[in-house]
Amino acid sequence: MRDPITLLETIGADANLMNASAARLDESLERAGLDPALRSALLQGDLAKLRQLLRAPDVVCCLIDPGKEEEEEEDDAEDEEDEDEPTPAPAPKPKLRGSLL
Repeated sequence: MRDPITLLETIGADANLMNASAARLDESLERAGLDPALRSALLQGDLAKLRQLLRAPDVVCCLIDPGKEEEEEEDDAEDEEDEDEPTPAPAPKPKLRGSLL
């Protein structure tokens, strides 16, 4: 039997297999020598059964949110730098010429 993970990669990389009918996919999986239980789980789209048969671990993801404190401190530092610099005077408004009527 072929390695099931490699076989799944092959199916995912081959557009013809990825979009194949169930009968054609079953035929390909049988020719590859895939275990009948794995074939059945794949064809039925039973992810839980497939995970169990492949002994795949649960996907665990850990995200770390740094929080807002660092961003606020950086903003405060930028604001302090801006306070040290003089604010430029606004540009004079153009004078209107001619009649508005």
